Amino acid sequence: MTNQITLPSDKTYFISQAKTFQQWSESVLFHRSLFIQNPAQTWLLYCEDAYEFSVLFFALLGARKNIVLPQNGTTNQLQTCLAHVQGVAGANELDFENTIVYQADGCSVNPEPLIIYTDTRVILFTSGSTGEAKAIHKEFSHLLQEVQQLEASFGHYLKDSCVVSTVSHQHIYGLLFKLIWPIWSGRNIILQPYEYPEHLCHDITKYSLDKVSLISSPAHFHRLIKDNVYTDHVSHISCMFSSGGPLSLEASLQLANELQQPPIEVFGSTETGGIAWRQRFSEDKQHWLAFDNIEIALEQESECLKIKSPYIIQSDWYLCDDRVNIISDNEFELCGRVDRIVKIEEKRVSLDHVQQCLKSIDCIDDAYCLTANNKRGTQVVAAIVLTEQAKAELKQSRNLVFNRHITSILHEDLEAIAIPKRFRYLEALPYNPSGKLNKKEMEKFFE
Repeated sequence: MTNQITLPSDKTYFISQAKTFQQWSESVLFHRSLFIQNPAQTWLLYCEDAYEFSVLFFALLGARKNIVLPQNGTTNQLQTCLAHVQGVAGANELDFENTIVYQADGCSVNPEPLIIYTDTRVILFTSGSTGEAKAIHKEFSHLLQEVQQLEASFGHYLKDSCVVSTVSHQHIYGLLFKLIWPIWSGRNIILQPYEYPEHLCHDITKYSLDKVSLISSPAHFHRLIKDNVYTDHVSHISCMFSSGGPLSLEASLQLANELQQPPIEVFGSTETGGIAWRQRFSEDKQHWLAFDNIEIALEQESECLKIKSPYIIQSDWYLCDDRVNIISDNEFELCGRVDRIVKIEEKRVSLDHVQQCLKSIDCIDDAYCLTANNKRGTQVVAAIVLTEQAKAELKQSRNLVFNRHITSILHEDLEAIAIPKRFRYLEALPYNPSGKLNKKEMEKFFE
């Protein structure tokens, strides 16, 4: 792949509700000129407005500037990223000396094709669920290769639909699926994320959107199945995507029934990019199918997945933290995270397995297991979200009654050492906008 390519310019689609592609590209060219005139080479890009972010992102690519993307706008995350840059794009509240902000009236007076340099560095800072900031280095060519693979795999699902989302553009999932992919493939796109499904339903009517493709998260779909307002718009939904965390089988099957299709689940990470996908219409569709350009294998000692991927700078095998069972050359079953295996009194306990046992109990809607320490040592603890009926029963009862009921059921599947010793009953688990669970927040419930 050459290091220069031209962004397709023969498109008639719109970007966001009231912007044409021509208006967007003229704004990109204008801001590119600002970055070209500035000697700073590496720029932190943080912008809450998704449209403004898209303009600044492609302007930086066109100016061949390195881009640093923080995971969120928290003070600690932004300060960590500032140590790696000479300029700030978008986030003028940082009071950084060298800052370029989006200018709404900025338009190129000499429209020309936008040349993108594919060897431009894109550095994504991710903390996952640990809270520790980690820099993931990629080139734009890696992101573009992934977008091309997405088009080859799923383009026939999207067809000429308008791409809409509920996820952030700052994370790699949103960056790829809701921004780079639709812009590169010439599809209509509304960049601002929808916080509530009712707002999307409103805009489907307001903008006469014949077909939409929804980029979303497990958190959104798990809330949706409690009150699915999309059922009135089934004919308008081309496809749905879910990534960032596990989507329950219950949600997949219910959505398949109500919307005539379950979400397409994508498995991967910031480090690896997309690895595999699946779409569960029935209980026996649990296996993941690796993308065509991903090689998979088993690392024997750890029983973890290892991959070869064109989205990773290193060319050798990359070892993941996910235990798997390899079914075929391109198919595997996930068996839990390797860091979710703990030793308690010299016995190996899978927190993922304990978690699944909890979720199988009728009165439990969601659950998460972790470990906590006390005077006796390490023990398993659990945060639980009850069903609406069980919540009402809990108000008439005591936590201790529910604890004993849950414990008695778990004894059927688990050794005593693996059964949680403490429970916390929550209204909802603390998922972030990308559907990832905040582990540090979870730990606070057991301090």
